[in-house]
Amino acid sequence: MMNAIARWSKLAKLGLISPVVISLVALASDQRPSSKPKEESAVRSLISQWIEAYKALDAKRLVALETPDVQVVDRFGVLHVSSGRNDNEKLWSDSFEVVARNAAPPIITIEEIRLLRPDLALVQVSSQFTEGISLIDGDRIPPFSQTDTFVVVKSQGVWLIAAHNMQEKRP
Repeated sequence: MMNAIARWSKLAKLGLISPVVISLVALASDQRPSSKPKEESAVRSLISQWIEAYKALDAKRLVALETPDVQVVDRFGVLHVSSGRNDNEKLWSDSFEVVARNAAPPIITIEEIRLLRPDLALVQVSSQFTEGISLIDGDRIPPFSQTDTFVVVKSQGVWLIAAHNMQEKRP
């Protein structure tokens, strides 16, 4: 791998390729192939647990899967920076309290998991709210789809969600 990085570096010095590409190649080379399947499986498990907690409208379970300082960008583009688990739980509880308990859960699919380093992953998830969202006051949010991007970190042997960005897909 070092020979490949040296060749890429030489191309960068000649101005034929961006130093950013060199950085990405070096970052990718930091990932040990033998640990990749195990780490990817752990990340998939974390996101699957998060999906189940989200579908169950369970704020406490969601918070347990996120870092205390998680950053969430909601589907309206509003950034929520948590100042601790209580703050994060309030965000989810407030969001869930307006949703009717008989609302159809979204169809959520993990599209891609990219291990950027042994302790850092980027996860893309597709969410389909085919029936929209029923609210407790009788109103309904019309059907929509969104892409969720998660930044997942491993600290002290535990994978947690550090950031979550929701973006509504436009037709």
